[in-house]
Amino acid sequence: MLAGWWLALVGLPVFLQPMPEAPQLPAALAVASGQVSLRQPCLRLVCADAEWQGLLPRVVDAQRAPGAVDRIRAMRLPQLASRRYIGLHSPASRRDWFSSTGSHALFAARYGVEAVRNPDTRVQLEFGTGYRLQPYADWGAADQGLVASGLMRWNQRLGERAALNQQVRIERGREHAFVRQTIGLDLRLDPQWSLLGDVELRHDTAGNGGEGRTDREGSLRLRYAF
Repeated sequence: MLAGWWLALVGLPVFLQPMPEAPQLPAALAVASGQVSLRQPCLRLVCADAEWQGLLPRVVDAQRAPGAVDRIRAMRLPQLASRRYIGLHSPASRRDWFSSTGSHALFAARYGVEAVRNPDTRVQLEFGTGYRLQPYADWGAADQGLVASGLMRWNQRLGERAALNQQVRIERGREHAFVRQTIGLDLRLDPQWSLLGDVELRHDTAGNGGEGRTDREGSLRLRYAF
């Protein structure tokens, strides 16, 4: 009651107008008499597709007469049972790996990561360390003992018929290092014919009496797939 009179005095120009709920009374009198509530309306969600269903009433089975046959009840299948499903599968592959190798020439452990992976470009980086027993074996350095190595692979698609690839590998020992770099271009001429070309550079810091030596080699091949 006090709230209604306070609103009537403070908001006199406004609360003299009637409200839709009580058009015959001024707004202040309608609120004071309780015919109009100042509470906000309560809203609730309604599903237009009627996918939300209420609980069915509980059915109590009546007592059956001796020798009566049970009645077969209609069975309602679930709503989603008749729908067709399309199975999708997205295999997830790791983008890093760890490997270890051992041979008569080198014992090593390596860690690799695929830095870039998309339909057109792939970049892989690999780092490792090990112990070299035989110099120069498997494109290694001229030192014996502890070595560190690094590898970079890059593959780039050039349209629908060409691909460019590059690989750089370096191994560093206590005093010397060995670097091997290969750049290749693959061109598909036909569904069965391909033209493969590559250039390889090898640099040994221990070669040529310690001044370093670089060897270059190239090849061009025509491949036919049966």
